[in-house]
Amino acid sequence: MRYVDAHVHLHEFDRESAARFAEKFILIAVSDDYESSLKTLELAHALKVHPCVGVHPWEAHKVSDEEVSRTLKLLEREEAISIGEVGLDKKFVPKTFERQLEIFRKFLKAAEELSLLVNIHAAGAWKEVLEELERHNIERAIFHWYTGPLSILEKIVEKGYMITVNPAVKIQNKMRKIVKETPLSAILTESDGPYNYRGINLTPEMIPDTVKTIAQIKGLDQNTVAEKIHQNAKKILNKK
Repeated sequence: MRYVDAHVHLHEFDRESAARFAEKFILIAVSDDYESSLKTLELAHALKVHPCVGVHPWEAHKVSDEEVSRTLKLLEREEAISIGEVGLDKKFVPKTFERQLEIFRKFLKAAEELSLLVNIHAAGAWKEVLEELERHNIERAIFHWYTGPLSILEKIVEKGYMITVNPAVKIQNKMRKIVKETPLSAILTESDGPYNYRGINLTPEMIPDTVKTIAQIKGLDQNTVAEKIHQNAKKILNKK
């Protein structure tokens, strides 16, 4: 059994670190735009990594329709590929919401047609993202770093989607509450590395400690939690 990092920007790490992480963890590697999607695919060819291609909502104001199309075209080149990091963000970049929505819908259309997993960013737009997933009949989705309302969390779980918990759970009270309220069957772990959160440089190597914190919050054995998250990852990836 290996620990799971269900949302990592692997292309931003040096090759040596990426290789080390790939040996130790189940990695779902997300991308931010066309160029990073190419890098993620390159890593997936060389390492044991589950690649996602996509356009991050923070990049929505920068990318042209042509770049979006080229990124979508990459889905035709790879088997068992996923989409991400895609979504909507009303918290950090609300001014570009309409452009974000336009791009997000294009990726959801592809996900629906190809039955792909979607790795989602939804800061401040949890409700809108869930509505779009339902509208496009998306069967598999990961809500990265979920800190939204409990009412929406309940719907996410009902749909069979999953959320990720990352090392910030040690200091972010909202995430600790989410962990407490979420069934273990709907939880994955992530690093979101190499993102810096409150002075903490997040990396996959923090995942074991994150699992320990989840176990403490839920009053469960750490190995039990780690094994269940491993099973959850195989389920969301459609792996046996």
